[in-house]
Amino acid sequence: MVFLIVLFLNATALQAQYVNVDSLVHIPGEEYPVYINELNKFLEEQPAEDFLVGQELFDDQHIPAGNLLKHFTLPSGGRVISRYGWRSGRMHTGTDLKMDKGDTIYAVFQGTVTRSKWFSGYGNMVVIDHGMNIETSYAHLSAYLVQAGEVVRRGQPIGLAGSTGRATTNHLHFEIREAGKHFNPELVYDFEAGKVKEQVLAIQSITELLPGNQKTVSSVVGATPQNYIVSEGDSLWKISHRFKTSVKTLCLINNLDENSVLNVGMVLKLF
Repeated sequence: MVFLIVLFLNATALQAQYVNVDSLVHIPGEEYPVYINELNKFLEEQPAEDFLVGQELFDDQHIPAGNLLKHFTLPSGGRVISRYGWRSGRMHTGTDLKMDKGDTIYAVFQGTVTRSKWFSGYGNMVVIDHGMNIETSYAHLSAYLVQAGEVVRRGQPIGLAGSTGRATTNHLHFEIREAGKHFNPELVYDFEAGKVKEQVLAIQSITELLPGNQKTVSSVVGATPQNYIVSEGDSLWKISHRFKTSVKTLCLINNLDENSVLNVGMVLKLF
């Protein structure tokens, strides 16, 4: 373990404190590093337009997926015509949205285009890396509007709908992947309402949205759950910030102190 001695100067004395440098992160444009919990707060509060495109700097840091996903917009209009899951003995790894040929497809968030070419049954396909190990894919396009390596902004036109590849009608095949694993886009989106679901805001990873793993949100939208099951990477500060309470309150009702070690699987009362 590597440690860095940081000096603090106040009105009365020069004090030294040991800081674990593994918990420090540099933000572009800032002279001094910040703690990872301060970075999480920074990402939660900043407007979507101020995100660093790609977020490559933070890929190795523990940043909640909800901080990014809450800024996602829809890739297109159109109703859901085919859902994620097994279909005719084949895994359908995304959600199909009915489109007319030539309808515009949009980037759901800013990032870097990593693919803009034909890909097997997907036909003409665009893939965007949004950073934090999250990427989105847009398939069966009739035309590309971006190229690989191009940096795109949220809401930018990236392609035109079509039926290239293995498709029987004009539509958009849309995918969301985290760390290379595909997830049901309807875990993140309410396509009928045209927005990201409320449950997404509190997650550390898309995996938490899978059936049986929804530990951080209430079944009633907008309500606060009574208990929380500690996950890897959690801290009292993160949990208090997520559920709009205080570390002092969490410690009081759970018989803890601010330096208590949280074990994965521990159940905390929130109020």
